[in-house]
Amino acid sequence: MTGGSYGTKIADLYIVHNLAAVNGSSRHTYHAMPPVGWMNDPNGFNEAFGKYHLFYQFYPYGASWDSMHWGHYTTEDFVKWKLEPTALAPDGPDDSDGCFSGSSVVKDGKMYLVYTSVLSDRQTQSLAVSEDGIHFEKLGVVIPSDRLPDFCLKTDFRDPKVFRRGGYYYLLAGAMSEENEGMILLYRSDDLMKWKFVNVLRRDDRTTRGIYECPDLIEFGDRDVLLASPQGYATDDWRFENVQSSIYMVGKLNAEKGIFEQESEDEIDGGFDFYAPQTLKTRDGRTVMIAWMQMWQRSFPTAKHGWTGSMILPRELSLKEGKLYQSPVREIERYRWNPIRFNNVKIGSRNELTKVNGTKIELLFTLDLGDAKKVGIKFYQRGEHDARLYYDREQDRVIFDRSRMGVEIVHDPEEKDASVRSVKVDVSDNRLSVRMFLDVSSCEVFLNGGERTMTGNVYSEGNGISFFAEGGSAKIVTLEKYDIVV
Repeated sequence: MTGGSYGTKIADLYIVHNLAAVNGSSRHTYHAMPPVGWMNDPNGFNEAFGKYHLFYQFYPYGASWDSMHWGHYTTEDFVKWKLEPTALAPDGPDDSDGCFSGSSVVKDGKMYLVYTSVLSDRQTQSLAVSEDGIHFEKLGVVIPSDRLPDFCLKTDFRDPKVFRRGGYYYLLAGAMSEENEGMILLYRSDDLMKWKFVNVLRRDDRTTRGIYECPDLIEFGDRDVLLASPQGYATDDWRFENVQSSIYMVGKLNAEKGIFEQESEDEIDGGFDFYAPQTLKTRDGRTVMIAWMQMWQRSFPTAKHGWTGSMILPRELSLKEGKLYQSPVREIERYRWNPIRFNNVKIGSRNELTKVNGTKIELLFTLDLGDAKKVGIKFYQRGEHDARLYYDREQDRVIFDRSRMGVEIVHDPEEKDASVRSVKVDVSDNRLSVRMFLDVSSCEVFLNGGERTMTGNVYSEGNGISFFAEGGSAKIVTLEKYDIVV
């Protein structure tokens, strides 16, 4: 096995020589980020050689999307990330215009990367192999564009996700029909090298500007959950308000026939910055998901600092009564310090609690909504700037509002705004439970035990936190605050 290609070695040299130039003022402390340059979709999220591996779409030479490489981290606990050598660079005869997203699989003691190779306007699926999980040798194209069904465009065929079922390897890929319908395709193989088209798992016209990117599949007992990130998905009331969405579909996969019998569908995350989720199974049987904590077709405030993009805090997934529930990986609790607790605190127009502040923290609290019209929390406060999370009784929704953070995000004109998002949760007992994680310039919210989540970057320099109620009374039933120190 070689020690890396010419392109990966040049990328790694560039990283070493440019790390010191990156401005760290907005960088996270317990989330994966690019060492320099640009990061987007997670790739190859898997366990191999005694570690968990996270690859990612990476452009080291600038803080904007360009010719895609595969960056690489390893981790033992999904909180601390070790930077590894760049895994793939666009330096081969089939991928000189980019090594796009994909997945990984372990076979016969070796780790294989299955990725989209891009050459001009052609997208094909290629393979790379490693004997140590660090250095990879490209094996070339394994699904050429002529293996696409006749009704598919050759220009939009990407993001392979490989899984094992019934003695075969299966591969999901996003595609686009000649009628511009978004699709998910299914392929089958005995050996990862020779692939046969099985069927179209999903095809519809709800995508208006793209395909179903980054498909994934999870087994929960007798149910399967299909994940995907459709481009330009049609907004449905408060759901799917981003220019690109991430959805989950509950049903049952007949892999042999290539049929997915769908029972329900919903949005994965109701916030601003969540895309391209990918999952793995841990050694102890948990399903853990990671995703890009950013969004396409907006301005990126950290680009001027020499980096763009990061990953969410990985989440454990469960399926309850047909709904996908999410919770932060339990390993994060090992990094809790300086606990602060409060009980039964009446909320007025502004309540600041002693030592409840900070930008690298975990907050858990339950609100009795009382008869207030609005009740919630302000965070990342500094002067007139803040972000807010609150329950609005008139709308019967939880609102995440970052319009006052002091930094404007320019967004696609097709997007209503990039400042306010909302979700509906069950508050039939007039209570709302919230678990929040702040990390310098990010916020991840888990509502009612993970019934809904909302993720958003907040570019504010403040560390203040306060609670508020409007148009009535409310109270904090319980509150816990921890510093997260990694």
